[in-house]
This record gives sequence, structure tokens and C-alpha cells, in this order.
Amino acid sequence: MEACEELVNPPYEAVSFRIISFAGTAKSSYLEAIELAKQGIDPSALIAQGDEAFRAASEAHHEALQMEAQGVLGCGLLLIHAETILISAETIKGLLPTIVELAGRMSVELR
Repeated sequence: MEACEELVNPPYEAVSFRIISFAGTAKSSYLEAIELAKQGIDPSALIAQGDEAFRAASEAHHEALQMEAQGVLGCGLLLIHAETILISAETIKGLLPTIVELAGRMSVELR
């Protein structure tokens, strides 16, 4: 029963929603940047916006890891969902330079 009580505590929800919010913003910014690159438009501003949101998500994730190490953070579906979004944003971030480059080349070839 103790584990269930941990899952309803405010720190658990707060850190989970911060990760979800910032990682979701990063992911959306990166995907929008790809769409701009496909149109031949410079995506640098969106990439920078995504990088800032990803940094904030990573900081929240680090905070969650510290809380978990201290035994004050439970694990539930909400945190797993936050982790999933963070991982997908990280994957897109890693592939972004190559995708943007290829999209830019395709845009030039289609003109």
C-alpha cells in the first residue's frame, strides 16, 4: 500500500508533467523544423527552441532520478509516459541534423 501512496504525491505528478510538457515541446519543435527544412526554410529558430525545451526536460528528468534515489519518487504509468516522450524527443534530436540536411537537399532538387 505504501507504493500506491507514493504515486499520488504532488512531487511525482509535478516532475512527471514537467518532463511531459518540455519533452513534448521539444519533440514538436523538432518535427516542425523538419517540415520547414522540407520547404527550404531555415529551421534554426525551431531547433533552438526545441533544444531549450529538451534541456528543461532533461533537468526535470535529472531531478526525478535524484528523487528516486532518495526514495521519494514512486514509479507509475505517468512517469513511464514521461520517459517515453523524453526518449522519442531525444531520438528525433539525434536524427535531426541528418534529416534536415536531406530535406534541404530534396528541396533544392525539386526547385
